[in-house]
Amino acid sequence: MTIPTCSEKMLQVIASTGLERRIKRILSETGVSGYTLFDVRGDGETGFHSSEIEGDGNVMFMIILPESKIEPVFEKLEVFEKQGHHLMVFASDVSVMTRSKFA
Repeated sequence: MTIPTCSEKMLQVIASTGLERRIKRILSETGVSGYTLFDVRGDGETGFHSSEIEGDGNVMFMIILPESKIEPVFEKLEVFEKQGHHLMVFASDVSVMTRSKFA
């Protein structure tokens, strides 16, 4: 039995909690109607971020969207990077089992 899927893109955006509202606004402006949001912690070139100190935390948006919406989101997120904000953005191809949400 083959399970029907649809092909989409997945964006994962990791940013400081201070950018959360602004990223939500960008997603809304670019027609992204849904996402999953996680509190995350990790260690990297800017040091360990644990979210134990107010304002020191990071969030990760997991967004499933059509390829046509990737570039507009990238362009708006790039502004944060140019302003010196630490931001990681990953895009990958995914197969989505819940086709009805993306049809």
